[in-house]
Amino acid sequence: MNVADSELITTLLIEQGFVAARDIDSAKIIIFNTCSVRQHAEDRVLGRISNEAKRKKSDPSIKIGVVGCMAQRIGEELIDRYKAIDFAVGVDQYDKLADILKAEVRLADTELNSQELYPHLTPMHQGKTNGFVTIMRGCNNFCSYCIVPYTRGRERSRKAEDIFADVVSAGKQGLKDITLLGQNVNSYLSDGISFPGLLQNLNEIEEIYRLRFITSHPKDLSDELISAIQGLDKVCEHIHLPMQSGSNRILHEMNRNYTFEHYRNQVQKLRNAIPDIAITTDIIAGFPTETDAEFRQTLSAVKDIGFDYAFCFKYSIRSGTKAADITDDLNEATRLGRLQELIDLQREITLCKFKAQIGKETEIYIEGRSKKNALQMSGSTRDFKIAVVDGDESQIGKLVLAKVIDATAGTLICEPLC
Repeated sequence: MNVADSELITTLLIEQGFVAARDIDSAKIIIFNTCSVRQHAEDRVLGRISNEAKRKKSDPSIKIGVVGCMAQRIGEELIDRYKAIDFAVGVDQYDKLADILKAEVRLADTELNSQELYPHLTPMHQGKTNGFVTIMRGCNNFCSYCIVPYTRGRERSRKAEDIFADVVSAGKQGLKDITLLGQNVNSYLSDGISFPGLLQNLNEIEEIYRLRFITSHPKDLSDELISAIQGLDKVCEHIHLPMQSGSNRILHEMNRNYTFEHYRNQVQKLRNAIPDIAITTDIIAGFPTETDAEFRQTLSAVKDIGFDYAFCFKYSIRSGTKAADITDDLNEATRLGRLQELIDLQREITLCKFKAQIGKETEIYIEGRSKKNALQMSGSTRDFKIAVVDGDESQIGKLVLAKVIDATAGTLICEPLC
């Protein structure tokens, strides 16, 4: 989502006469688009700002700004604490950026606008092969650990025709693998068009090869969406379905509004309809009051489901969320230990999943040259796995049919079939 918003901001500023710098060292305006989901993300931003603040001392004409969720959450505080920051602008105020940059004032503008969807902007995607298209903003779920509803506001869906135009535009710019973005795409609804209906419409766009989407909330995964994944040729055989925990008590404390049994039933429905579907997930280790037995339930759930990949995180307290008020008896060492155990287990499962592909044919969308082998190109399969294959840069942005001959826990190693 931050990639999509960064493209939106860049497009807005270019339309206002600003010119994109070659790199950060040549930039006179530096804008940090921030995330507040975890403390680590905020700490990294502050470190980067400190680095650029040193350069600003020798060139006071440089302007440094902070946008996105961190600006939305603590914009006023950032302006007060860090003199190097010239402005902080929240997620619904990007239209004001050009005027703020032209003004010689320090400003924090973080008012939430529950109607803002930036309908007049079609983002430019420069020098890329994969496109991110936002279909909705905000969230209504209020998971107890999550800051997003407070920084991004309530859920609202973009008009289907605007999304259609953005996807066509991205395809014409050479981006053939498109990911639709929303905090919960399953609840998309605009002018009577549901998310499966939107996928049906976008599937007809000739300018693209593939459609993906993130994120799906398990409580709202419908049979209609499963049918759309199964039946629409451009919709890829992959779903990101955050489980978060295998303990029903912890899921209740997280306000996830489903049980593990419901989650497992949804996974079974997906696999019955689409046997080769790849399922990835998010999991939090060390949620407040999580017992060792409850963590073991999560490990058991991971083994039971057999995810293709899992994004694993230790719990990060977010001030203002419900979970921040829970009396917490877990220390950092316990959280880190559980996180590492979770990562180690998932790495074994992922390796098995990748090894199981050996001998199979796969379609690779070539995205660039391999970082490890200059003679190979790198890309993604339909089921969202990284793959490398012998080739050259003329294949970038094209589909290559290949056979998997080996695999690591992160990459399919392939040979071209044609």
